[in-house]
Amino acid sequence: MFKIVVAATLLLLLPAAGPDACAAEFPFGAKLLAPDQDTYETSGDGGRTAGSGHLPSLDEDDAYADQVGRIIADPLEPVNRVLFVVNDLILEHAARPLSAGYTFVTPEFVRKGISNFFYNLNFPVRFANNLLQGKPLAAGVEMSRFIFNTTAGLGGLFNPAGTMEAVVPVGDEDTGQTLGVWGVGEGLYIVWPLLGPKTLRDTVGLGGDYLLSPTTWIDDPWQLGVGLSALEIVNNLDQVLDMYDQLKLGAVDQYASVRDAYVQNRRAKIRQ
Repeated sequence: MFKIVVAATLLLLLPAAGPDACAAEFPFGAKLLAPDQDTYETSGDGGRTAGSGHLPSLDEDDAYADQVGRIIADPLEPVNRVLFVVNDLILEHAARPLSAGYTFVTPEFVRKGISNFFYNLNFPVRFANNLLQGKPLAAGVEMSRFIFNTTAGLGGLFNPAGTMEAVVPVGDEDTGQTLGVWGVGEGLYIVWPLLGPKTLRDTVGLGGDYLLSPTTWIDDPWQLGVGLSALEIVNNLDQVLDMYDQLKLGAVDQYASVRDAYVQNRRAKIRQ
């Protein structure tokens, strides 16, 4: 987590620029999509699944949004709303120009290869949490994908496992979900600077993900670990901005829309 925050901070120090230069941002802690999944849509129970890319605001279902709002504890709402605005300004005025500059100078096939690489590199997080959740078959699929993509996929730059029916992607598991499966309550809702929306449980889970991430243990030189974290952040910005724009689209209360969508999505992942 330290290296991620350092990487985000360094990015924020870069000057804002047009499509032929760079600005900066951190993507609300969002994860890379599986290499075989180009877009997400929200299923009926709030889970994200591969599909059309439609991620509707929960304002389309006021009754459900009301229910989620009552269930999730949000005693820090006044502070959270301020931090939501701060993060929104960072996304709009730093992340968006940075993403535009990066996509302008980086061909799509290169961005796809980098995305594949980091998804493959983060295999330990998914593998360990599948095991901790009692999903040995899913852990086996993750292991098969990792071995095949690391070897035949040139270190994970390519995704040959995506064409094999037996090793299709499984759930994108993390430590926060594992704690939920174990019965740990969500706790209160928190909006963190740079990291974005989290429950208290998911905030604790970040520590587990940090320890399981290979880049955490790159200390010689430490700049390499920070650089890799920064590259992953920048390469993922276009996905983050697309999902964020869809969440905000048509929302009467953007803060509540993002909060409720986050909570609904996390609960759906735990139920899978």
